[in-house]
Amino acid sequence: AEVPEGANKWKAYVLTNQDPQSAVAAVVVRDMDATVLWGKTDCHNYASTKNIKSFMINVHGTESGQPVNKCSRVFSSGVFSEWLSRPEMRESSWWKGLYIGFDDLKVIDQRHFLHVELKLQKNFGRGLWYEVFIQSPQGKTSDQFRDEYWSGMFSSDHQVLDRWISTLVESTQKAYLEQVPQPSLMALDFKTRGTTTASVAGSVPPNPQISAPPNPAAATQDAEAIGRRQQLEKMQFTQSVVPELLAAPAKPAPAPVADIEARELRQQLEKMQVMIAQLQAANAASAKVAQAAQAAEIIAAAPMVRQPAAKPILANRKALIIGNDLYTDVPKLSNAAADADAMAKSLEQVGFQVFKHLNVNEKAFKQALRDFRLKVQGGDEVLFFYAGHGVQLGAANYLLPIDIKGDHEEQVKDEAVQLQKVLDDLQDKKTKFALAVVDACRDNPFKGQGRAIGGRGLAPTTAATGQMIIFSAGSGQQALDKLGPADKDRNGLFTRIFVKEMLKPGVSVDRMLRNVRTEVVRLAQGVGHEQTPALYDQAVGEFFFLQ
Repeated sequence: AEVPEGANKWKAYVLTNQDPQSAVAAVVVRDMDATVLWGKTDCHNYASTKNIKSFMINVHGTESGQPVNKCSRVFSSGVFSEWLSRPEMRESSWWKGLYIGFDDLKVIDQRHFLHVELKLQKNFGRGLWYEVFIQSPQGKTSDQFRDEYWSGMFSSDHQVLDRWISTLVESTQKAYLEQVPQPSLMALDFKTRGTTTASVAGSVPPNPQISAPPNPAAATQDAEAIGRRQQLEKMQFTQSVVPELLAAPAKPAPAPVADIEARELRQQLEKMQVMIAQLQAANAASAKVAQAAQAAEIIAAAPMVRQPAAKPILANRKALIIGNDLYTDVPKLSNAAADADAMAKSLEQVGFQVFKHLNVNEKAFKQALRDFRLKVQGGDEVLFFYAGHGVQLGAANYLLPIDIKGDHEEQVKDEAVQLQKVLDDLQDKKTKFALAVVDACRDNPFKGQGRAIGGRGLAPTTAATGQMIIFSAGSGQQALDKLGPADKDRNGLFTRIFVKEMLKPGVSVDRMLRNVRTEVVRLAQGVGHEQTPALYDQAVGEFFFLQ
C-alpha cells in the first residue's frame, strides 16, 4: 500500500510469517518514495524520556545532523487481537490499508507481542521505517517484559533482543542506504511457546539467573536455560556470559560433549564478534566519506550563496514589503513575516530603500500603500513584495489584512486590498521598472468556516508596460511553506529561492525570475507537489538587481 506523509508517501509492505512458533510474526517495511531533508528521529527527541510504552531506545552512535541517523525502540503493545482492533489501526492514514495484511495471523491473535521499530534515514536521501512484531518471551506479558527493563531486571531475553536489533540496524544500513547486499542475518530465537493471555495471567516471570541446582523435575527447564544462554553468547551482548554459562548447572552430559559444545560456543562468539566489528567499521567509514562529501558540497556552493557587501542605498530604488502572519479571524500563517524579513534584508543588500510592515490591519495596510505612493517618483525602480493570505474574487485578486472578517464577498472586496490597485498606482507614477512579487498562493483562508468566498490560489493577471509580476504558484496551485515535516527552513520555498537568486551578480531580472521558477518547480516535484510560479512580463529594457 501507499501511505501519505505530507507531500510525499511511504511505500509500505506487510510480510507475515506462517509459522506460529516463530518469534517474529510479521514485518512492516515502509520506504520513502522521495529524497527528503530529514530532522531528528524519535530516538534523538526522546532518548532521555521514560515513555510509558516504549523502552530500549537506542540511537546507535548517531547524532542529529549527521549524514545518517539511526533509531530503534521497543513498544509493549499487549494482546495482538486487541491492538489490531484499535481505532487508530482501522481509521488512521498511517495504518489504514495495511491492517488487512495481518488477517493471516489469527493463529497468534490472543498472544502478547512486542512492537520493535527501526528507523534509518540519510539526510537529503531516502528513509526506511522497519517494524517487527515479535511474540513476548515465554511466561511474560509484553508489559512485564517492559517493566522488568525499566526496573533494571535485565534478563537474557532483553540482552538477546538488544543485540539482535543492533545487528539488524547495522546490516540494514549497508543493505538499504548503501545498496550493499548482506550475505547473512541473524535469526531471533526467543522461546515463546505460543504465550497466550490465559497462560500468562497470574504467572511469575522465570528467574533469568537460573541459579537453582538441577533436579530431574527441572531437567527441561535447565536445557532451555542453556539454550537461551547459548543464544545470548551468539549475540555477544557481553563476554562475561561465556564463563558463567560454562559454570552453570546443566543437564548431565558426557564430558567430551560438554567440551565440544563449549568450543563451538567460543567459535560462534568469535565469528559474531568479527561480523559485528566489520559492519560497524564499514558503516563508520561510510559515514566519514559522507561527511567529507557533504562538507565539500557546502564549500563548493558557498560562492553561490555568499551575500555581497551592502551597496549604498540608492534614491531611485524603493521597495514596499508587507508580511502578514497573525490573522485574527482566518487561519494564521507561519512563514509570511519571516519571508518579509528575508526579502527586506536582501533588497537592502542591493541598494533598495526598504519600507517594511509586518502584520498590518486594514487601516495600516492602506496607510502603508498611501505613504509609499507618495515616496515613489517617476523613473524609480520599484519592488512591491507581499506575503500572506490572498483570495481570488471573480477575475480580481485581493490581499488580506490581518483583521479581515470575510462574512461575505462584498465585505472582503471593501476591506481587502485589490492587487490591481497597487499595480495601477505604480503605473501612474511612471516608474522606470516595477516588479510585484506576491507570495499569497495558499489555500483559501475562508474554507472550512462556512464561507463560500473565492477559490484556491490567485487568478491570472496582466502586467502593464514596464512592469513584471510573479506569483509564487500558478493558477489553482498552492505554494509550499515547507518541503515536508523535516524541513526546518524558516522561509517558504518560493521566497528562499528568490532571495538566493536575487543576489547572484550579472543576471538580468527576467533571467533571474525564470531561474527562480525552474528551481521552485524542481524542488516541489521532488516532494510530489506541483508548484509553478506564474510570471507576467511587460518590462522594457534590462534590469539587474546586482551588476
